[in-house]
Amino acid sequence: MEHASYSKPTQREIDRAETDLLITVSQLTGRTFAELAGWHESKVSRMNWRDIATVFCIARIAIEVSPIGRVLQEIKQVAGKKKSPAATEDSKQITMKF
Repeated sequence: MEHASYSKPTQREIDRAETDLLITVSQLTGRTFAELAGWHESKVSRMNWRDIATVFCIARIAIEVSPIGRVLQEIKQVAGKKKSPAATEDSKQITMKF
């Protein structure tokens, strides 16, 4: 809970989410996107991506305070990103002969 944010998403966060959405969607044509969603193509062109980005930002905040979100945060902290040990000058190279 110490990582939870109870404030509204900032415009910068929404802008980033909107940009990410548009980049992702631009990888498909409007027709392909509509077919995958089961929509008419005109619905994709009229979609308000800013509203969808706002929903994603609010959902992220909601996940941070939900029980499932807290479990995921704890798993992330426990697992963490383990770095491989750095190579040092004393490390020896293994040679294999066949």
